[in-house]
Amino acid sequence: MLDFQVRDGVAWLTLERPEVLNAINRGMANALRLRLEELEYRPDVRVVVTRGAGRAFSAGSDLRELAPLAPSDAAQYELEFANIFAMLDQLPQPTIAMLHGHALGGGLGLALYHDFRIASVTASLRMPEVELGWIPPWAVGRLIEIVGFAQARWLLLSAKVLTGADAAALGLVNEALPENQLLSAVEKLAAKLAAMPPEGVRRTKMYLNQLSPLRSLKHDETASEEFRDCFSKPEAQERMRDFLERKVKR
Repeated sequence: MLDFQVRDGVAWLTLERPEVLNAINRGMANALRLRLEELEYRPDVRVVVTRGAGRAFSAGSDLRELAPLAPSDAAQYELEFANIFAMLDQLPQPTIAMLHGHALGGGLGLALYHDFRIASVTASLRMPEVELGWIPPWAVGRLIEIVGFAQARWLLLSAKVLTGADAAALGLVNEALPENQLLSAVEKLAAKLAAMPPEGVRRTKMYLNQLSPLRSLKHDETASEEFRDCFSKPEAQERMRDFLERKVKR
């Protein structure tokens, strides 16, 4: 579910459920938590990169795992993910999300917890939760921090699909490149960051994070409560069933 390799001071975390576009389930999230706990104390690792195996970065939370849960359990499920992904803030190393294919819903949310996002120009980025009948259960504060209130409102309420190039124009990703150049660009950025004095990098990262109240976990906790109420509504349950049935028929 999660491949882990360290090369030349860079830790590569690869989401590995390619058969479901790296949809995030509890197993994957817990594997990520264990690796993040380890990385916090590894001085030999200077940079952390997260990417997806196969055709996508991540299609988001695994709705097949989420669907049978009671609303309170579903909200707790998503809050657990938020708490794990927020651990990226605590890492002393800078973090990079390498985006190709789909980065949808919780997959895009995971990318928002990284310090940097580099995408292919043809990547597909979207927050589709409102179409399913609920609020994104986490990462909204990060989205607002990155693109501002007006654009966040537009992206969340319209559920608009962005290409990597569109996302770069909004500032949602730091750079968008042809897919055949994506890996080399991420490797180049990671090598540059890894060569910097680590204490200066760490202190700058932590200082910047302290300046942003939108990174507070209280926002994810509030979103989780709103998600619980939305998830309990019949229309949300019906839309989720329809979505899963369409996936089965493909």
